[in-house]
Amino acid sequence: MKKLYMLAALIALSGLFVWGSRQHGSRGEANGQKESAAKVDTDYKVVHASDSTSGKLQAYNSATDFVIASLQEPRTAEFPTTKEKLKHIKYLGDKRYQVDSWVDSQDTYGAMTRRSFSCIIKIDGASVIKERFMIEENGYIPRS
Repeated sequence: MKKLYMLAALIALSGLFVWGSRQHGSRGEANGQKESAAKVDTDYKVVHASDSTSGKLQAYNSATDFVIASLQEPRTAEFPTTKEKLKHIKYLGDKRYQVDSWVDSQDTYGAMTRRSFSCIIKIDGASVIKERFMIEENGYIPRS
């Protein structure tokens, strides 16, 4: 048992040594390199700030508002799961998103239909601008 504790302590110390040497190595960079790396990292964050998950979901939720307004039975609307929604959203730049997805809903006869929709949304602060919106019917969904 004592050997096991000594082995664990040795592994922990070697891990600290490796971590410390990496930290020391990064401090040895020239100041110019550090500033340049920091600038690149900042630029990356600024360029891709709207490409976040929350920005994408905000765009998708705005698109669903337009979809629901166009349905015959809006209370029956069913959209993909959040994980799948993220696959249906593309960041176009300049706070613009393209949403290409689907919605299941009942028609006036009670049959479930799946409609695909496409929407380009621009989010500028608190305002949402619909640049393009299209919804179409793909067919009926069999009840299980």
